[in-house]
Amino acid sequence: MPRTIADHIREDIRAGRLDAGATLQQEALAERFDVSRQPIRLAIESLRASGWVEPGRGRSVRVVEMSDQALRDLVEVRRLVERQALTLAILRRTDRDVLEATHLQERIEIETDPKALEHLDSAFHSVLYRAAGNMRLLSLVDTLRREDRRPYHEQPPATAKRAVWSAQHRTLLDRYRAGDAEGAAAVLDAHLAQLIER
Repeated sequence: MPRTIADHIREDIRAGRLDAGATLQQEALAERFDVSRQPIRLAIESLRASGWVEPGRGRSVRVVEMSDQALRDLVEVRRLVERQALTLAILRRTDRDVLEATHLQERIEIETDPKALEHLDSAFHSVLYRAAGNMRLLSLVDTLRREDRRPYHEQPPATAKRAVWSAQHRTLLDRYRAGDAEGAAAVLDAHLAQLIER
């Protein structure tokens, strides 16, 4: 339950329904999600630990705007863990992994709903990494990806941002299919660098 609540709040921040500086009250959140304050406290602690909110007055928290340095730090750590997951996965990938990632990319290129787009992007990367087989590493990748505040609503089809994103995914997929771990890692680095440039 706390993770689901944290995901809902995170989605509100990503979608712009909660702006940086917005105050969240535990009581109001408990009423909104129809739960006691304990799951709310756990959800808030999770959001605070990953830098989405900071303590406010009393039992409130404030939505934090991710600083340039915090984003650079996040991308640096993501590069380390996602490169490792990708490198391990390429050694063990199957035709099914390649086929599933290709199908997800085709859906990404035509999707218009930002929430669905976020889900598809996450699924695409999960498929590429899952053959790594290291559940702790994959869990860390998932946790770090959840901290990303990419504005998916700013990437509708037929825009320059979506074209760049899709081209990077396609190139990454080509390297993955070919078993080129070094080439795939280089494409992944460029892909993650886009997070900072935005």
